[in-house]
Amino acid sequence: MINKRFLFTWLLLGCILLTLNSCGFRLRGSAGVIVPLPATYVAGDGASPVLLADLRRGMRDAGVVLVGAREDSRAVLTVTGEEKDRRVLSVGSTGAAQEYELRYAVTFTVTDHEGKEILPGQTIERLRAVSFNAAQVLAKESEEELLYRELRREVVQGMVRRLGAIGK
Repeated sequence: MINKRFLFTWLLLGCILLTLNSCGFRLRGSAGVIVPLPATYVAGDGASPVLLADLRRGMRDAGVVLVGAREDSRAVLTVTGEEKDRRVLSVGSTGAAQEYELRYAVTFTVTDHEGKEILPGQTIERLRAVSFNAAQVLAKESEEELLYRELRREVVQGMVRRLGAIGK
């Protein structure tokens, strides 16, 4: 005999999944972007290794064949700059910062194997506001790092979408 609670739980879970599916809910991903680049080499002296790894993963997900050497490539994506900034958005009555704006920007260009520009220099940036509380400094530092990771992920998705528009 099947436990009624077990059956009810599975029935409820099935109803929730059907409701989410029928309303059009989808998990965020690469959004089906196909990038029309030939074998590509990703370079970036002005970029962090984490950004380059995220960018390579995003490009692979979009169907780009990545090569390990510039000589083997037909296109070169070069990250020329990566910036992380923080500026004060608002201050309290004591003059202490209460809210900051985080900015993450990446500048890149795409050339063919002969150095001719396929996509001229582009900058993609994302901004995010974050509150600040002096009593929770460590927690706010962790939150800031988490937000910078999210901003980096959004910038990489923006770069992949922009690369997907090259052939259009």
